[in-house]
Amino acid sequence: MKTTEILSTQFEYINNNSQEFLKICLPYFLLLILDSYILENSLLYYLYTVVIYVVATLMIVNIHRYMIIEDKNYYSFKERLKPTFRYACYGILLLVISFAPIGLFFASLLLTSAASNILPPGPISLIIIGVSFLIMIFCMLLVYPSFALILPVAAIGEKVEVSKMWKLSKGFKLTIFLQFFIVWVVLLLILTPLYMWIGEGESLLYNLFGNFLALLAYILIISSLSKTYLLWKDERVSQLKSV
Repeated sequence: MKTTEILSTQFEYINNNSQEFLKICLPYFLLLILDSYILENSLLYYLYTVVIYVVATLMIVNIHRYMIIEDKNYYSFKERLKPTFRYACYGILLLVISFAPIGLFFASLLLTSAASNILPPGPISLIIIGVSFLIMIFCMLLVYPSFALILPVAAIGEKVEVSKMWKLSKGFKLTIFLQFFIVWVVLLLILTPLYMWIGEGESLLYNLFGNFLALLAYILIISSLSKTYLLWKDERVSQLKSV
C-alpha cells in the first residue's frame, strides 16, 4: 500500500468516524487552546506541562487502540493506566534515541566556540558545525522510522521487541518517514499563509484554527502509523505461514 493511499484512506477514516475522534481528542484540544493564556515559567505552567503530556499520551494510546483493536473505553482509567504508562516509557525512550544526535550538534558548537579562543574563526569551524548538523538530521530521520512501530505495539499491550525492531521494520521505514514528512510539510504550507492573513491582531482566531489543523495533522500521523502497523503485522503473519 502506497504512502499516499495510507494517508488518504486514514483521512477518510477520520472523517467518517469524527465523533469517536472528537471524544478521544477534545480534552487535548482544549488544553492546546489554554496554552496561550498560561504565564510561562510559573508553577501553573509547569503543572500544565505535566498534565498536557499525560493527556496527549492518553490520546495517542486511545487512537492506536481504537484503530487497531477497536477499543472504545477511552477514559476507563483502570484499563488505560498500564498501556498509557508503557507507551509513555517507550515514547520517552524513542525521543531520547531520536534526538540524541542533537548532542553531537551542540558538542560541535561548544568545540568550535572553545577553539575560537585559540584559533581564529574560519571555514574549519563552519565545516565542523555543518557536518555535525547533517549527521544529526540524518540520524533523527533514520531512527524514528526504524523504531516508530514500537509505539502502537506498546499502546495495545503487545510484547515490544526493541532490539529487533530495526530489522523487523524493514520495508516500512520509508513510508513511515514519508507519512511524517508529507503531513507536516502540508501543515506548514497551510499555517504560514494563514498566520500572515490573520495576523497577530486576531491571535485567538489563529490559535483556534492553527491548533485545530495541527491536531488534525497529529491525528493523521498517529492513525497512519496504526494502519502501517496493521499492514506490517499482516505481512509478518504471511511470512510465518509461508515458512
